[in-house]
Amino acid sequence: MRFTKIIFIIICFGAFNWMKLNAQDPHFSQLSQTQNAVNPAFTGIMYGPRVVLHYRSQYPRIGAEVNSGFNTVFGSYDQFISPLNSGLGIQILNDRFGAGLMSRFSLELMYAYQLKLSPKNAIRFGLSGNYNRQQIDYSNLRFFDQIHPILGFSSGLATNEEVSDAYNTSYFNFNAGMLYFTNDYYFGISARNLLPKKDFFSSEHTSRFAHTLISLQAGAHMRFGPEQKYVFAPLLQFDRQYGYQKLVGNFIFGYDIFNAGLGFRHNFNDLESISLIAGFTLKNIRISYSYDVVTNALKSYSGGSHEVGIRFLLNGDDTSLAPNSEKEIMYCPDVMKF
Repeated sequence: MRFTKIIFIIICFGAFNWMKLNAQDPHFSQLSQTQNAVNPAFTGIMYGPRVVLHYRSQYPRIGAEVNSGFNTVFGSYDQFISPLNSGLGIQILNDRFGAGLMSRFSLELMYAYQLKLSPKNAIRFGLSGNYNRQQIDYSNLRFFDQIHPILGFSSGLATNEEVSDAYNTSYFNFNAGMLYFTNDYYFGISARNLLPKKDFFSSEHTSRFAHTLISLQAGAHMRFGPEQKYVFAPLLQFDRQYGYQKLVGNFIFGYDIFNAGLGFRHNFNDLESISLIAGFTLKNIRISYSYDVVTNALKSYSGGSHEVGIRFLLNGDDTSLAPNSEKEIMYCPDVMKF
C-alpha cells in the first residue's frame, strides 16, 4: 500500500541505517563514553558511581527543522557493589528521526558479576534487560491524496491511507556480554537483542537471533615520553547485525588534562566517516566532543555528525579491580579513563 511506499521514500531520503528501523541499533563514534550501550559487562567497572550523558546529532542537513536527521540521547548510571562482587546500572536511550517522525525509546537495567583473577586482572559477565517502544508520529506524515492540484498540500484534506497504531510496537529484550580487563587493556564480546520481536511495519515477529547485534570490543592504554606524561589509547569495536558489519576505531593521544585524536567507521566495503575527537578532564569530570566527516555517498547531503559527552566519576577514578577503600594504594585501570 502507498503508506508503506511513503515511509520507504522518507527512510531512503533520510539515511540508510533506518531502512531497517527495527534492525540496527543506534551507534556512537566515541567508544569510551558509551561502553554500557554495547556491553553490559562494563557495568560497575569503575568502583564508585559513574554517570554518563551523551548526545549524537547525525545527518543534521536532512530536513529544514532544528531536530532534523537522527538525534540520539543516551544516559546511564552504574556502580560497583563490593560485597556482591557485582556492578549494577540503569540506562536510557531515546532515538529520533526527522523531528520526531520516527522514534525509539529504551529503558535498560544492567548487571555484571566480576571474577577477580588477581589484583591486576579480572573477568566480568554481564546481563541486561530492556523495555523498548518504537513509534511513528502520524501527524507529521504527508500523503499524495492531500495535495491539491492548485493549492498544493493541505492538511485539511482527508486521506484514504491507513493510519493506525498498528505500526507502533513495544517489546522487551535481553542482552549479554563478557569482558576481560587489566590496567592496560581489555577485550570484550557481547550480544544484544537475543529475543525475537515484532517487525516495525507488520504484525510478524522476527526469527530467533535474526536481529541480534554481535559486537567485539578491544582497547589499550600506553604511556610514554618524559615522566610517562604522554598517553596513547587505541580503541576498536566490531559490530555485525542483519548482515551489515562495521569496524569503528578511536586513536586518542593525551597530555595532562587534554586529549585529542582521530576515529573512523568502515563497513568493509567503504570508509563511511572519519572522526575528529577532542576532550579534557577536570578532576572527576570528563567532557568530550567529536565530529564525523562523512566520506561515502551521503557526504553532500548529510552535514556530518556531532557528538557531545560528559562523564562524572563520583568517587574519582577508583575502580572495581582494586578500590582505594580496600587497599592503601590505588591500582587504577588507566584504559578506562578515555
